[in-house]
Amino acid sequence: MPTIYYAYYTPISDSISAISSQEHNLGHTLLLQGLQDLFQLSFSPEELEQALKTDANGKPYLPDHPEICFNITHCDQLAACVFHDRPIGIDAEFPGYYPDVLVDRALSESEKDFLQSHNADLSENREWFYRLWTLKEAYVKKYGIGVDTDLTDFSFTFSNVQGTLSVSCSDPAILCYQTNLNHGHILSVCYEGPEPSVKLVSCSQQHVPPR
Repeated sequence: MPTIYYAYYTPISDSISAISSQEHNLGHTLLLQGLQDLFQLSFSPEELEQALKTDANGKPYLPDHPEICFNITHCDQLAACVFHDRPIGIDAEFPGYYPDVLVDRALSESEKDFLQSHNADLSENREWFYRLWTLKEAYVKKYGIGVDTDLTDFSFTFSNVQGTLSVSCSDPAILCYQTNLNHGHILSVCYEGPEPSVKLVSCSQQHVPPR
């Protein structure tokens, strides 16, 4: 079962580089916590930095533990790390303004039509765009493919069954998970089955201090 560790943070500075460092540290702290909880593996922060490698597209992995698949994401005031026994991707965003160019760059024709059908209310439109965008990013991160990937080659479809929103992908090998977190962030995961369930673990700030 995929397991997601996530935590909110308060920016320590107005500096972009300082916030980037804070997000990096928080993501690695969540990675450390998950490795300990799920796999009984203990690393110091320094040992983790040495153990991590990146593939040709920049996706981090642990070469000494190929059985552990993980992925990290961070955005404004949130970081998350997901674990699975197969390749997995995660992305999160807080809905807000998006440039129209992203619609043409990222969405298939069916997705554009869907977004257009939710155009009457601005906040609703932005939420649906970021639901699609985070799924696209999670898919790319799951496969570890490069930034030049044509995001319109695959698509996502939403359905509402008895009040529960579900997501399916045009790639039949992919299962999707998506949720709205308490502070309004949209979090999306793409992974290989067969497990349809995902576990969410909320980590308070005091348990994941910046290093």
